[in-house]
This record gives sequence, structure tokens and C-alpha cells, in this order.
Amino acid sequence: RGKKADGQGGEDNMGLCWCSQVDDGTKRGVVMPANDIHLNLEIKGCGTAEDVMRYVFDDIEMPKPGKSHMRVNGVCTSLLYGEILPEGIVKAMDLLGAENATSLLDVGSGRGTLAFFTFLCYPQITQITGVEISEARFNLCTKAMKRIPCAEVSKNHVDITLAPEPEKTRRLSFFKQNVMKMLDHVRKLSPDIVIFDVEINFGSDELIGFLKALKPGCRVLSYEDLGAWWSKSLSANASIGPFPFAQFGIGNTYATSWAPNSGYKFMAWRKKS
Repeated sequence: RGKKADGQGGEDNMGLCWCSQVDDGTKRGVVMPANDIHLNLEIKGCGTAEDVMRYVFDDIEMPKPGKSHMRVNGVCTSLLYGEILPEGIVKAMDLLGAENATSLLDVGSGRGTLAFFTFLCYPQITQITGVEISEARFNLCTKAMKRIPCAEVSKNHVDITLAPEPEKTRRLSFFKQNVMKMLDHVRKLSPDIVIFDVEINFGSDELIGFLKALKPGCRVLSYEDLGAWWSKSLSANASIGPFPFAQFGIGNTYATSWAPNSGYKFMAWRKKS
């Protein structure tokens, strides 16, 4: 069992600890909220959510950066081959109001750990979507998801649908795609939470279009400073208008594979009405 994570409730909410690998090869874990979602996946020998996470991900390591992995269509860099650790995910979900969310979009979803962890631990979020542009990382995700009997896996798409009770369908989906090319789908998803764990190398018009496609009240956790980026874009094109987000949770850090102890200072934003 692992130690209780910041932001968790009392003893009644405690479950088992799932550990994820950090860059130095050690493991970091967090207590997973107790529920029965994992049982609906019908994975033999996995009696707890911790068992499921270990079975699906433990031998699927993050790819190491190299010359061929430095950039994918100008979008990602080697630093982002890491991921937010379980304790960082729990802290982020607490800040972003996961208890009041029904849809989450994970941009730069990698091997799928954040999206899958959220799927197991936050039953109120009924639609979780991961988007990954890197073929290498998306292949790791499909390798992991193939271990789940109910997963429908194709070359560029993964879909897991659970309907334990009528009118209580939950869906976890992954796409190999540039999220900027699927804005209609983003509008349809209408995410309450967006994890934007990517470097900003998109064309300014594309990112502006993405941010404008998000609904008022949407909360975004970003790797980079979206406000500073918008200000630079505004100086070049006044027609884009003022930055439509307000920052909150200023100064918070979240445990990542590249900064497990000090944490990385992701930035949180809420779309204005």
C-alpha cells in the first residue's frame, strides 16, 4: 500500500496504491480511490484497480528520446516523453474539479496512463478521450489497451465502452491524430477538463481555434503558459481578441516522471463566460 495522497478524503476513500516508473527507474505511487469499475473490465486475476493498472502498464516503458523522436510534425519534444505521475494526477483532478466533470480530453496522451487512471478512479467522468500524434507513443497505448478484453483496437483508434447499468454508459477513447485537425470532435465532446501536456509548436491560428472551441467553464491544465503565448499572438494579430481564460491554482506543482520530487509547475486555466 502507498501513502495517502494530498487532496484525498478520509480512510473510507482509500484504496490500493499503483506505482509508475520515473526517469531514474524508481517507482512512485498513489492511493487509488476504492470503487468497482475495474471489475467491469473482466480481466482475469485482477481483483483490484491496482491489479488492473499493473497488468496493463507495468512492462510498457515510455520511449526514450532520440534523434528520431525529438519532434513529430513539429509538435513535441523529448522532454514530453515523460508523464504526470499518479500522485500528480490526483492533485490535478482535485484542483480541476473532477467531481463536477463528465468529459475529459487528454492532449498528448502518450501510452494512456493518465486517461486510463482517470477512467478507473473517477466514475462521474463518463467520456474520457486521449489524443496522441506520435505513432511510437500511440503504439504503446494500443499495446496496453489490447490487454483489456472489451477494448476495440484499430491502427489509429482505441475504444472501451462500459455499460454496467442502463443509461450509465462510460467510454474511454484514444485517437492517433493532431488534435488541431479534429476541432469538430472537440466541440462535440464539450470537455469539462483538458490536460494539455504538450509543447506549443502549433500554428497560431490552429491553437487559437482550439482554445476558442472549448466551452465556457472548461478547465485546462497546460504544460506551457497559454496566457503568455496568447499575448504574443495578440501583438501580431489584434483581431483574435483578449485571452479568454483566467488562471487559478497559481504556483501548484505536480509530480512527473522527470520531476518526481519537486514537481513541474503546470498552469491551470478556466474559460471565461
